[in-house]
Amino acid sequence: MLEEVVQEQSPSAALPQNVEAERVLLGCLILDNRKIDVVLDVFPHAAISALHEERLPRRRRGPRPEPLFFSRAHLIIFAAIHELHDAGRGVDLTTLAEELQRREELDAVGGAPYLAGLEDDIFSLGQVPEYARIIVQKWRLRCLVRASQRIVEEVNSSDAPAQEIVDRAEKLIFDIAQDQIEADFVHIGEPVADQLQEIENLKKGVQGLPGLATGFRELDRMTTGLRPSNLVVLAARPSMGKSALAMNVAAHAAIHLSRPVGIYSLEMSRSELTTRLLCTEAHVSMSRVRGHFHLRRDELDALHEAGERIERAPLYIDDSSSLSVLEMRARARRLKGRCPDLALIIVDYMQLMSGGAARYDNRQQEVSEISRALKGLARELEVPVLALSQLSRQTEQRRGTRDKLPRLSDLRESGAIEQDADVVLFVHREKATQHDPEAPNEPELATIRIGKQRNGPIGDFELLFRGDFTQFVNLAT
Repeated sequence: MLEEVVQEQSPSAALPQNVEAERVLLGCLILDNRKIDVVLDVFPHAAISALHEERLPRRRRGPRPEPLFFSRAHLIIFAAIHELHDAGRGVDLTTLAEELQRREELDAVGGAPYLAGLEDDIFSLGQVPEYARIIVQKWRLRCLVRASQRIVEEVNSSDAPAQEIVDRAEKLIFDIAQDQIEADFVHIGEPVADQLQEIENLKKGVQGLPGLATGFRELDRMTTGLRPSNLVVLAARPSMGKSALAMNVAAHAAIHLSRPVGIYSLEMSRSELTTRLLCTEAHVSMSRVRGHFHLRRDELDALHEAGERIERAPLYIDDSSSLSVLEMRARARRLKGRCPDLALIIVDYMQLMSGGAARYDNRQQEVSEISRALKGLARELEVPVLALSQLSRQTEQRRGTRDKLPRLSDLRESGAIEQDADVVLFVHREKATQHDPEAPNEPELATIRIGKQRNGPIGDFELLFRGDFTQFVNLAT
């Protein structure tokens, strides 16, 4: 009887499947309705939502979702069980047969004798979650096969640029890999406990921040760290130190907290970034290193010690000089696959990126698309994205020290950056505006302005900038 029921699927017999697990699971659910909710907690929400699409007329273009059950008969039976359960009705052989008869699907599943046989092979009701996990595993593997088939079809038939096809292919695979169980409701006790724990952690220092600690006290206090799924824009005029500040945050996360960080450096090469990191970590003057001065033994020792710390850090650099939105997104997905606990992505800087193969009427449109893509990337990977941005010359044309502090209206080329960003940070150093090459390279005050924050305060605070080490440090308390 089982072979007859799944006969219609014979062309796909090579697909990953475990029809026996499906059969035993259905029998368990009929025997003990309490197990239905247990199974619904294991099955992915997207797969459950697609349960009834097989029975409905097509209302949207594109391929149907892959059925959760390999056997169409088992899919029909589970859909009926699910609807009876949702309606608050008990599920047994009689009510199930009646429901399938009402749907005119009883014969399609093998009739009442097949339903009765579902309870014959039950081994243990306690194994229901394991049966459900087996079914989900086989479903995901079938999704992977179907995605591969779609990729091949698109490669053979599409006229789209290769990079667009690659991006769509990677998203198909990434969506399967990232598929998570979703819940419709969460009891209030769970978020209350989480929030109370966050409050307790905040009393213990930056390690307990809800977001990623930056290493800067005031910034962490005002933002509670860089939050997952947030787009954080760090903007300044050239030579103000925005790259240095971003690298300081990256170093704190990767070197001192051992959290994986990915850096897209479109402006500087990996060797330049490495030199900066070495000098910052070792507290050795970068001008002495670059100027080939005779370094003292203690400086060389400090550089080697810093190098050992940096080598152990989960810090990844992509120094492609030109990068499109599609390329960036594809590489970020691969890095996320390589480092599932990826903590931060840095883009230095937005205006050096391109929108890809699409044509834009003007540069503002292109930058708007880049901004939206970065926000989308942060949400897709659930990782904070720290994107650096240039400011317009308006700041230099204003008079007075306070008037020269950056504003949201100074963001260059696109108001979409302000709209898409969850947090906007500005860096300003008055000394850098004076353009005096003879000025001594001494520590100076830098103003950090939080110009926008969706869920927190805005305002200014100061850090000390040590230019020779390209390092921002907290002011002494």
